[in-house]
Amino acid sequence: MKHKHSKKNGAKRKKSRNTTLIKLEDREKPKRTIKDSVFRNLFSEPGYGLQLYKILHPEDTETTEEDISYLTIIREITNGIRNDLGMYIGGRYLIMIEAQSTWSVNILIRMYIYLAEIWKNYIVQNKLDVFSSKELNLPVPEFYVVYTGSRKKRPEFLRLSEDIFHGICKNVELKIHMIYNGENKGDILDQYVSFTEQADHFYKEYGRTREAAEKLVEYCIAHNILQEYLNRKKEEVTSMIGVIFDDTIHRQRMQEEAEARAEARGEARGEARGEARGEARGEARGITIGTIKGEKQGQIKKARETALRLCQMGYDAETIAEIVDMPEEQVKEWLAESYEDNTDK
Repeated sequence: MKHKHSKKNGAKRKKSRNTTLIKLEDREKPKRTIKDSVFRNLFSEPGYGLQLYKILHPEDTETTEEDISYLTIIREITNGIRNDLGMYIGGRYLIMIEAQSTWSVNILIRMYIYLAEIWKNYIVQNKLDVFSSKELNLPVPEFYVVYTGSRKKRPEFLRLSEDIFHGICKNVELKIHMIYNGENKGDILDQYVSFTEQADHFYKEYGRTREAAEKLVEYCIAHNILQEYLNRKKEEVTSMIGVIFDDTIHRQRMQEEAEARAEARGEARGEARGEARGEARGEARGITIGTIKGEKQGQIKKARETALRLCQMGYDAETIAEIVDMPEEQVKEWLAESYEDNTDK
């Protein structure tokens, strides 16, 4: 997990704590889970980001919060998955780290794509010439995955040449350092892993409910798990978890209801006989059209309610649009309407 950072990789670049957003092709919005949402929210804070970096590089005693700037890929790259966290360290190093609860060696491919997009963006922003005879000075990348699943076999590294190409191709390589818990009991990574374990427990105990979210946060605070973070952001984190729970349940319920209606319509068509078949088909088409319209209206209403709740929690329109899976312009329109309604009262 630990590396030594050489100071020979060029002069130290300008310090910045700004977050760089890399916008990719606007296809489906990325999927969110409780664990990766908390992961991003937690380690995007400079203090916790520095603690995370110090765990990865305890030998570096010079880096401060001011040396860390953040980047996040905010659109889909592959199958709705997004890079959880990227950090530039003094402009010289690029730390890419993702939280995973489901084991997948395909993270190697995703990381490779992330890196290509990040380098591309860096080259454009800094007006570098890739056709120049002079070598480019790019931030040196490192790749990490924090795995919180139940897999028994836990390798120290994943390698593109071995885990994807099985030794056939060694011309292209990318190595990911796997993290399964913190280096020391009670450090910030160990606490995050404990949080995910407790999240699984409370999901099973209370289901995906607001009550589960509240009890999870209360338990973690009482047992010194991300205590400072959760104490300070208790309502925000609880609401964030609740919103994602609500959205997950809503989508599952809609899918189940749609499958049940489809099955019922299939049975009705199978029972239709003679002249009744034509009438049944016409009626079924009408039911289908009405059902689709009703489902769409219900989804939009739910998305609007969720958007307004997220706005009250301080999320911007772009982030809200990602979460509720709606166009950003539509979200802005809802927020404007809500503002006008509140102003008129």
